[in-house]
Amino acid sequence: MDYRLLFTQRALNDLASIIGHIAEDDAEAASRFGTALLDHVDLLTRFPRMGSTIRKRSRVRKLLHSPILVYYQIREDKRLVEVLHVRHGSRKSPAF
Repeated sequence: MDYRLLFTQRALNDLASIIGHIAEDDAEAASRFGTALLDHVDLLTRFPRMGSTIRKRSRVRKLLHSPILVYYQIREDKRLVEVLHVRHGSRKSPAF
């Protein structure tokens, strides 16, 4: 049975900001990148442990979709993958 995928409001805001930034230069590229990123994140519904764990936060994992890092946690009790934050890999790691 697959997991459900839930984006926090923070993650949705992050995603909108990233795609909006790309769209300033090329709307078509932003659309392609956004679709590819969401398709990659959607794999977490079948493979929730495909991202690596974060040393300082053992419950939080990260998935790389270069150059973007997607931070998430698995809620086993609800069969849920909760996307917490989406950010460019060159930025400082977020505080959770």
